[in-house]
Parts: sequence; C-alpha cells; structure tokens
Amino acid sequence: MENIINNPILGYARHRIILDDAGKPFDYEFLEVNTAFEKMTGLQRENVIGKTARQAIPGIERSGFDWIGCYGDITLTGGVKDFEQFSEPLGRWYQVYAYSAEKMFFTVFFNDITEIKTQSEELEGFFDVNLDLLCIADLEGHFIKTNNSWGEILGYSTDELSKRHFLDFVHPEDRQATLEAMAILVRGDAVLHFTNRYRCKDGSYRHIEWRSRPKGNLIYASARDVTERTQMEEKLKTERNRLAGIIAGTRAGTWEWNIQSGETIFNERWAEMLGYTLEEINPVSIET
Repeated sequence: MENIINNPILGYARHRIILDDAGKPFDYEFLEVNTAFEKMTGLQRENVIGKTARQAIPGIERSGFDWIGCYGDITLTGGVKDFEQFSEPLGRWYQVYAYSAEKMFFTVFFNDITEIKTQSEELEGFFDVNLDLLCIADLEGHFIKTNNSWGEILGYSTDELSKRHFLDFVHPEDRQATLEAMAILVRGDAVLHFTNRYRCKDGSYRHIEWRSRPKGNLIYASARDVTERTQMEEKLKTERNRLAGIIAGTRAGTWEWNIQSGETIFNERWAEMLGYTLEEINPVSIET
C-alpha cells in the first residue's frame, strides 16, 4: 500500500465523509494526499489537509457531477466505483477508482486524463465533420464506429449501423467482389479505389468508393459517394457504344484529333476512303 500511495503517477487521497443532520452526505474532509495528487489537481497538501472539499475546492457542490454524493454513497454502502469524470472546479478530466474499507472513510486513486480526453474529443470532432464516410470495423466485417456522413448520405443513424455486418448493406451483385476485397484486408494489405453499391435506408443504392487499411484487429476505412460520377461514366460508355454502332452500320469514315498532343486517329473506313490501310496512316499528327 505504501508503494501505491507514493506512486508518482497515481494520485491518492484519503477522506472522511461528513453527514448533515438528516444523515445524508454533505461534505468530506481531506486526511491524506500524495505528491501526485498535488501535481494532478494543482492543490497543495498544506492547503487541503484538515479542510473539507467545500473549503478546498470552492464550487464543488455546484458541479454538474455530484462528487460529494458519489463518495458518500461509496462510504455508506462500502462499495467500489471506477469512473471517468470532468471536474468543473479544477478544469480537468480524471479517471477515478474509489472505495471504502472503513465506515465513514473512503480512499481515492486517480489519473489526470485531460490530455487524452482533449485529443479524443478533437479526433471525434474531425471524425464527425468529415464529409467522407468514415468507419472503423472489425476483421469480421462488423461496424464498430461510423461518422455522421453515413446518416447524411445513406440515411442510417450510428445506432442502426452499430454492430451490423457490412454485407447487410451491400448490393447482392457486389457481395462476392466485396468478400474478395475483405479477404485482402484480413491478409494485412490495403484495399484502394474499390467500389461497390450500398443500400440506403429508403431502399435505393449508392455507388461507394473505398480506401481501407487494416491495423491490428481493426479496419480503418474512408469512402466517398461516387454515384453521380459512375452514372456519368455509364452514360458516356453507352453513348460511345451507340455512336460506334451507328458508325459501323453506316460505314462512315471518322477521325479524332487530340488537341494537346496533335495526334490524329482514323478509323478503318477513313483509311479505306483515302486508299490506305489503317496501319499505314496511324498514328499521325495534324501536320502530317
């Protein structure tokens, strides 16, 4: 116990609970603290020992979290509590382990996790404002965490996606290709520029392009809705095929000129009309 109390990275304090006339927790007294307590709270030993919480930490009774009530409950029931909580008077986040081994007394061990919480909140903020679909999944394909863009693009809430398998949302025709991409991730390799169709909450489908990387037992993925781009590409392909059919059916001679390179490409009928074979005139520049 002595080693734990003197641990330079673990805050320690021992207290006596103070009850009001009705027998309810009203305050608590500081009996003992270690040097890590001073470092993590900014409170000096000489200013807290023998003082009550209301005296040593002004405003603690008006905090959003009921510290006195929490510790009082532990003391009166002989229980144990392990929790994370922000202290408004001290302006810091703490991971707290509190217990009572003696009636009317309780002991607290804690860590200052403010920096970790701040970084986590900053990351969470970035995660939620990102326009891309961001997610974390396990190697079995179950969503663990998703950002707000999933709701905006596909219509699903975070709760609706949580713990669901990704295949639940994939178009039946894309499932085999998706499983093959998943197998690559399970092997430890990244999957970039993979596109499949995801079902929206309204039953429609969107084309989603993925960039995914595995790390440990998790998969981190970023995706974008490329539905409009895919539809334009399909329309362009259809138009090209239609035009090719018209050209073939009418035996029209055609040529294409690349403005940037100056290269000119003729079709076989154009070469025939000029009295050449296609091999004899391709490729040429506009100056030829």
